[in-house]
Amino acid sequence: MSTTEVTPAVVKGLVERFQVCWEAWPEYLMVGQEKRQIGFALDLYGAHEDGAAHTDPGCPECQRVLAALHVLAGWIVPKEIRPSYYPLEPYRETLSYSPARGNRPDITLTIKVVHRQGYERPVDTCEIRCLREMEDRLHELGAPERRWSPRRGSQAVEGQT
Repeated sequence: MSTTEVTPAVVKGLVERFQVCWEAWPEYLMVGQEKRQIGFALDLYGAHEDGAAHTDPGCPECQRVLAALHVLAGWIVPKEIRPSYYPLEPYRETLSYSPARGNRPDITLTIKVVHRQGYERPVDTCEIRCLREMEDRLHELGAPERRWSPRRGSQAVEGQT
């Protein structure tokens, strides 16, 4: 999909089609004897379309989900150059099954939010701000935190109001 085809409606459609949800985690690094938070990991989770036949991790259906997650990642990361940056973790051809998402087979794409220079420095306001902006964009696109909810789409996690 070329960048000229990517509109908010297209991205929202991908979120719905692949039931995308997300979670953010602290990113730690051992620096000497200190466990230090240096940024965040933002996991995007997507699932096969209803009725899609699944063979193995990395199958053509998984690749479609992964491509959609890449489009979404490109849409939510800040575009201007900042002191932080947002590398994507390499895709591992695995499926994850989390009770938090009803044990559905998830394809995961991880976006790191870390310092552009001085990688080992403690997390600061830039990483926090960038993560919040990405989370806000995910909510605007209808991607709920933690678990997909077809009844409420962009609302909060199931069970919360």
